Amino acid sequence: MSAGAAPQAVSFSARDGRTLAGLLLAAAAPRGVLVVNNATGYLREFYLRFAAYCVQRGYHALLYDYRGMGASAGVPPAQERARMSDWGRLDMPAALGWLAARYPALPAFTLGHSVGGQLIGAMPNADAARAHVMIAASTGYWRRQRLPFRFVALAFWKLYGPLMLARRGFVPQGLLWRGGALPPGVFLQWRKWCLEAASFGPQLDPEFADSRFAQVRGPLLVWGFTDDPIATPAAVEALLGAYRAARIERRWTRPADVGARHLAHHGFFAERHRTTLWSGALDWLDGQCALKQ
Repeated sequence: MSAGAAPQAVSFSARDGRTLAGLLLAAAAPRGVLVVNNATGYLREFYLRFAAYCVQRGYHALLYDYRGMGASAGVPPAQERARMSDWGRLDMPAALGWLAARYPALPAFTLGHSVGGQLIGAMPNADAARAHVMIAASTGYWRRQRLPFRFVALAFWKLYGPLMLARRGFVPQGLLWRGGALPPGVFLQWRKWCLEAASFGPQLDPEFADSRFAQVRGPLLVWGFTDDPIATPAAVEALLGAYRAARIERRWTRPADVGARHLAHHGFFAERHRTTLWSGALDWLDGQCALKQ
């Protein structure tokens, strides 16, 4: 991580009063602000090197953990009452609102990894960001995922997850789950979303009754990877059907295009891609900064 990009511990509150723990990386000559919204089970530290690169490119960057995860987990996971929809309806808008209020003269953006891009439409203040970047974001419906991964996913939803809930009261890291511990409400709601083919939004879950998926208008850069077993073209397009008013730019990258063997669901954030994938995302944000609003 470069000098001058040392993260500062910060905290902010969602509208229900829940306190979230963040890391702010400040740019010396800022041109914008960027909130990074995590994938499920990924903690804020996973994105530190990417955030430091954003700082070098002139963006104040905010990393944070959702409620029930990492530094924002106030109780043991079995006692946590958070649901995955809370991340989009409460936590993501709180992060964007806090950063935008801190730097009101700068254009604001979000970059969401997987669920962090999926849930933009659940944010009541999504339009407070000038544009959004979605990395490996899609629906989670298991039949849209690649073989043989889809059967691994089905085993996770049907066997491993329910067994762990019965035994431990939460879903820990283990054979079929490499991410952080999942509180019961997060796992059960995510399971529901991934076992049903309904369109993403209120048709899938009544928690989204007041969502704004169809009203999001800001530009979306939607970036997928051809070897991703989760965010396949079918799964990505199924999600984008919920964002029918947005101006969408689609990008698909093969690992060979950037000299990699694998990219899959999280490879975008490997530091070796700073001059290819990272620079491509920041070039796009620079272009959005240059546009008159």
